[in-house]
Amino acid sequence: MGEHWAGVAQGVDDFAFLSIGTGMGMGLVLGGELHRGNHGAAGEVDWALAGMAEEVDPSADGVAALAARILPSGSTTTSLTPPYDPRAIFTAARGGDPLARTIVEEVARRIAAHITPIAAVADPALVVLGGGLGTNGDLLLTPVRRLLAAWIPYAPRVEISTLGESAVLMGALAVGLRSALDNVFVNRPRAATG
Repeated sequence: MGEHWAGVAQGVDDFAFLSIGTGMGMGLVLGGELHRGNHGAAGEVDWALAGMAEEVDPSADGVAALAARILPSGSTTTSLTPPYDPRAIFTAARGGDPLARTIVEEVARRIAAHITPIAAVADPALVVLGGGLGTNGDLLLTPVRRLLAAWIPYAPRVEISTLGESAVLMGALAVGLRSALDNVFVNRPRAATG
């Protein structure tokens, strides 16, 4: 809701906010309102690809596990060393490290794989990427957009959060402000006339 109120999603009534950091979560806004779902579980995007034999987690733990799996021990072709920290991987990718770039490409594929079912079911106009890993737009946006365009006929626009770490706080402020205004102006008891 913070992105809808003061961020990249201003004026967009149907969008998803995909937060990718130490874990992964999503907020889905439909018709300008946060969609919570029947059980309050709308946005549990980790379940979208349940049952797949292939590992598809783009969060920090998934990135570290991917690096440990594909990087050969003692490799001289990379600057990366165990334990594999996602920040170090993205920094190395920016520096041109070929193995780090391979990992980042796979992270982009995993992100696109999580956006695809959202796009297929809810058809949002926009998907906003946030969280510690999701804000690496310089490395992620182009491959995510390319994959979505290849996989689905109506790919949503994908952008990086303009609010960064403030997105959750701004969302809380937006919801609190709206609730306060509703209490004062909409839900106000009417004065008895008589």
